[in-house]
Amino acid sequence: MTKPYIVAHMLSSIDGRIQTRNWPVRNLAGLFERTAETFKSDAWVVGRKTMQEFSSSKAHRLGRADASISRKDFVGRHSAKTYAVVIDPGGKCFWDSNMVSSEHVIEVLTEKVSTAYLKHLREKQVSYIFAGKTSIDLERAVTKLSKVFRVKTIRIDGGGIMWGAFLQASLIDEISHVIVPVADGSIGSPIVFDAPKGHTSHHAKALHLKSIKRLPGGIIWTRYRVEN
Repeated sequence: MTKPYIVAHMLSSIDGRIQTRNWPVRNLAGLFERTAETFKSDAWVVGRKTMQEFSSSKAHRLGRADASISRKDFVGRHSAKTYAVVIDPGGKCFWDSNMVSSEHVIEVLTEKVSTAYLKHLREKQVSYIFAGKTSIDLERAVTKLSKVFRVKTIRIDGGGIMWGAFLQASLIDEISHVIVPVADGSIGSPIVFDAPKGHTSHHAKALHLKSIKRLPGGIIWTRYRVEN
């Protein structure tokens, strides 16, 4: 099974900032979704902090550890053809169901998560895969998504740490960048590629421009092929 085709889809100010709450532009979430939907991806991937906007808002208390539950991949009952994937190393997201809109939820975990948390996921029929003992191996994760769930195209929807991690792992095939005509300038604000420590020891990625499109309101949408 080959690696899925991976697109990093992002929206930012002209200086690469991604927190939009104070920008003088409306309906940016709708713009992000409309451009993202053009890729027809089998799965979209976000980090744990981003996914907590979609997971349960209720207070959950885990039960006791369950020694009968082994740390093996689990496929929950579902009939969905597309997936919402969260990179959640320590198992911090809780769920009321196994769906986000029309997508079936897949948790990507490390083996350090408790069996009590795995029991919660099984009770909600949330699928999960393991991709490392104490830290996430992204290449292993996307390989499992391809093998177990037949995912052929993945869209990374953020945030900056997630895009940075995939960039460092040389797993991104294409970058889709929606640039909003806003100069943010916030010191310390998240940026499009917030790569982990040590990334500077590697070469920067060369890009090949595939297309550029002007959208209403002076918004520019560029697409690049990553030269890995």
